[in-house]
Amino acid sequence: MKKYDVYGIGNALVDYLALVDDEFLAKNGIQKGLMTLVDTPGTEKRLVDIPSGFERQSGGSAANTVVGIAKLGGRSCFTGKVARDSNGQFYGDDLASAGVDFSSNPKEGITGTCVSFVTPDGERSMLTHLGVSSELTNADINEDFVANSAYVYIEGYQWSAELARNASIHAMELAKKHGTKIAFTYSDPFMAKQYRDDFNRLTTEFVDLLFCNSDEAMAITNVDSIDRAIQVLKSQTAMVCVTVGSRGAIVSEDGIITATPALAVNKLIDTTGAGDMYAAGVLRGLTAGFDLVASSMIGSRMASAIVSQVGARLP
Repeated sequence: MKKYDVYGIGNALVDYLALVDDEFLAKNGIQKGLMTLVDTPGTEKRLVDIPSGFERQSGGSAANTVVGIAKLGGRSCFTGKVARDSNGQFYGDDLASAGVDFSSNPKEGITGTCVSFVTPDGERSMLTHLGVSSELTNADINEDFVANSAYVYIEGYQWSAELARNASIHAMELAKKHGTKIAFTYSDPFMAKQYRDDFNRLTTEFVDLLFCNSDEAMAITNVDSIDRAIQVLKSQTAMVCVTVGSRGAIVSEDGIITATPALAVNKLIDTTGAGDMYAAGVLRGLTAGFDLVASSMIGSRMASAIVSQVGARLP
């Protein structure tokens, strides 16, 4: 048995979360429902005057997922690039407190941040400053973590920077070398469109388990229906999980397609982390010995729990 269930690799971002209204977004020129990259750090200082205040957590898509796995009793580890600053120190300490082993080679610079503004309808709008997170290199990938994990889980956001992209491919190559399965998420419809050829090649060549939502699935396959998209994706890899919002998810294992329902949500409060927690449930289920359909139901339970509260971290 391997020491870890999942080794996550992704952008190491300190998350700042605040509850705002639509007027705040308009006043500050923030595009609702989108993730926007910003060049200037310190955007979180905008939150000081917000009555609801803000919450700070170690974040990033893959990091949220491995924390979710730890919450379910799994054993997880993570690599992301942080700086030798207060946020970098906070990041490692916060992951440790969540039960996740963290491997990083800190450098001079600024640790990345992601400011999430949540409106009353539960929609999130994000301003992300990548900082040094985009400077992940091959040398940062922990081969011991790769060799001693059942899965390596990599986020598609890594493809926005050449160094991080190369490091992610290096991790996939190491996983093949050590017989570790590879899970991959497209992360965002924009990423799926921008890197369509690369993602399709990776899915066919490396990926054992693919995560995406319906928009990403149609973007990557360049078709106009989710059913047609799944037919393409299932021909590329053994396991596919496509989330379809309030309908739940559609999964494919060895070519067999099954729809798994969403769980009821009493009140939608914040959609932050829904996809990350779904992936956490699926990966935890698979590493605990469940099949993909049962694991998808665990993922749906995690997703329904996270959207019923504020933030991407379950208590």
